[in-house]
Amino acid sequence: MSPRLRIGSDEVWVALTAPERAADGWRVTADWGGEFTADFEAHVEAEEVAAFAERLLVRTGAAGYAAFQAEVSESRANPLRLAVIPVGDGDIAFVARLTPVGHDTTNYLDMEIGPVPLDGLRADLEEFRRDLV
Repeated sequence: MSPRLRIGSDEVWVALTAPERAADGWRVTADWGGEFTADFEAHVEAEEVAAFAERLLVRTGAAGYAAFQAEVSESRANPLRLAVIPVGDGDIAFVARLTPVGHDTTNYLDMEIGPVPLDGLRADLEEFRRDLV
């Protein structure tokens, strides 16, 4: 099974999945209550995805962390950006920006996800990092 990072709940989620074959690209998928779905290829390298997961893990593990943003890629072709917002009681919320064709200002979708338990997210991030190796 390919490494997959899925953030959200059964109702609203976004996922980043490794390709089954080396020639294929990473996939960004999302679902919002069955009313909206997304599934597109993300032109990113495994190293960028690993660094993204590491940034999320480090930033959410910091004592008293504040809201922050993390992008899968710093390049124009960035398919996914997460704004991470603490919402109290050990939960966080996300605004996921899905951008199938890069940073074009006319071609993106912002999707709110949360609240998500912080301890569960950190466990998922750690497992995803292990799966990437």
